[in-house]
Amino acid sequence: MSPTGSVILLNGASSSGKGSIARALQRILADPWFHFPVDALGAMRSTEHTRVLDESEVDDMLRRTRLGYHRAVAALASVGNDVIMDYPLSEPWRLADLLDVLAPYDVTLVDVRCSPDELERRERARGDRPPGLARSQTKVFAHDDRDITVDTADISPEACATAIARELTRLGPVKGFDRLRRH
Repeated sequence: MSPTGSVILLNGASSSGKGSIARALQRILADPWFHFPVDALGAMRSTEHTRVLDESEVDDMLRRTRLGYHRAVAALASVGNDVIMDYPLSEPWRLADLLDVLAPYDVTLVDVRCSPDELERRERARGDRPPGLARSQTKVFAHDDRDITVDTADISPEACATAIARELTRLGPVKGFDRLRRH
């Protein structure tokens, strides 16, 4: 059996730059890393159905998707793959589940911050998100612990990735997920 892989969880609101940072990290980290955004899993789901789902069915489907995403990341890491998660901790249950599912793995929690005005500007420019989504994700940093913080409002994804890579070498064995798990 291969040694377990490591996980970098890029947590931040929609349009904060998580995906751009993940791609930059892939270019500068010494070993191969999977960039596995939750959106990639969602994109695998069919979008045309023979019936319309009601709101509770949509909520249940999205929850199952996210629970599956957590376990897919754990499966990749369980056989020695390193994974960069691109995922907002926008609901408290997401973190609680990840603390359990990713317990066997080395997880580095990176908060990707950005000013609300810049988030809104990026969201409009992207055009692929509901207006107001980024501003609505106010709970992404509610956990109040992290290993690394970057702010993408004025710093390029490449500079953020460089800062993250540098900090990865400085972190001790006990990380944010370990501390959060103890509470």
